[in-house]
Amino acid sequence: MEQDKSESRSGVIVVTDVDHLQMKKSISLLHCTAILISVTGHISIFITPTAIFQYTESVGLSLLIWCIGGLINTGVCLCFTEMGTIYPKAGGGYAYVLKVFGDLPGFMIMYGYILMICCPFWAFVAYIASLYTLQPILGCRPSEAAVKLLASWILVTLVALNCVYMKYVTKVQTFLSITKILALLIIITGGIVRLTQGETEYLDNAFPSTAESLKLGNLGMAMFFSIFTYGGWQVLGSLMEEVRDPGKDAPRSVYLSFAVIILKYILTNLAYFIVLSPQQILQTDAIAVIFTDMLYPPMTPVITILVGVSCVGVLNASIMGHSRILFAGARNGHAPMILSTLHIRFLTPWAAIIVMSAWALVMLVTGGLTTFMEFIQVFSTILSIFVISAQLYLRKTQPDINRPFKANLVMAVTVLAVNVMLLIICVIAAPSRIGLGIVVWFTSLPVYAVFVKWTSKPKGFHKLMAKITNSLQKALVLGKSA
Repeated sequence: MEQDKSESRSGVIVVTDVDHLQMKKSISLLHCTAILISVTGHISIFITPTAIFQYTESVGLSLLIWCIGGLINTGVCLCFTEMGTIYPKAGGGYAYVLKVFGDLPGFMIMYGYILMICCPFWAFVAYIASLYTLQPILGCRPSEAAVKLLASWILVTLVALNCVYMKYVTKVQTFLSITKILALLIIITGGIVRLTQGETEYLDNAFPSTAESLKLGNLGMAMFFSIFTYGGWQVLGSLMEEVRDPGKDAPRSVYLSFAVIILKYILTNLAYFIVLSPQQILQTDAIAVIFTDMLYPPMTPVITILVGVSCVGVLNASIMGHSRILFAGARNGHAPMILSTLHIRFLTPWAAIIVMSAWALVMLVTGGLTTFMEFIQVFSTILSIFVISAQLYLRKTQPDINRPFKANLVMAVTVLAVNVMLLIICVIAAPSRIGLGIVVWFTSLPVYAVFVKWTSKPKGFHKLMAKITNSLQKALVLGKSA
């Protein structure tokens, strides 16, 4: 590794340029599984049961949709994993689309991922962490200002830890994953206890007559939220460059984590339906709190603490994975060069993390829960369509390419068709909201034309950018990545 050092007037040695820095391969099978269990489904199990039940009005149909949503996500995740073992580089879905379909599609995926998934997701999780932390303290639903203020502090703190203490952040992730499992086990156990006591009143009519007249649009929106609920696993693809053995560890962690996640989410929903009436489910956005209040009020503070810590774990894993997408984009010329640098001591993408956290804070201040969820799921579906299409294209055009892991072909075609149909149904059912997300994504076209494709910019512009880049490298002690 070569370093070009210069001494400032104060006598401090400043590193102005460092070549061939690489991120460490520090993520094992255990870490992969812990990250997936923590971030897959994030904390929507404590929020979205209300949204899904609102569209189905049926206990039985809701549970069925939860199961189908989990299986669809498992299939899509395995397709991503195959692509990740072929191209084990930071960037995830963006890197795969760029390699297979070229520059413009790759840029559009990176743009949409950052604008509509990563930063809204950070804001969403920080918001829920704050909500569940403040509600038991205040004894009622806190004000929006208080929730967003605490959420901002949580987000900034975790960003700082990811910049400086990556080694310890990956280690503590295992503990944070356990808190989420523990919270769900408490809920599941409570449901089982009530079931053994013969309290099945709310399960007696699992498929009411209203479910028979369910509109296709409502069914599509319910599935939309179900697939969103199992989302978040995409961060694994973004961390492939840091996984020790991607060909073995990544697929194993997918099988292990999704088996656990699908089972516990179905059992958790069943517990909700045993203890809570349909009216209670529809009237809350903090279903775990209402559940423990009905079951055993002294346990409510415990659940809220566990949910809050779980949110921290989800946000921590998301910052680790999502920031690598912008970092990879900058390495490919799709973002300013400064965002492709690493801190020379901590070997983490400081610049990319800081820029994304700034946009996440903007989303946190200006957005709401429904907006977050819809924007995230719109682009998650688009991303899945692109990546699976890239996978199938490679199967046809490059059958002999090195594939350390190979997903089932029939499964890949099936989940691709499901995602395409789901996107069409949801656009028809909610054209203003879902359509808005697609319109926002297409703003990537003029951005690409001006900032990427237009290479003959004035010399003054290039000089200014070079000066800014050099100043930031010196100030933050950043070096070029390999």
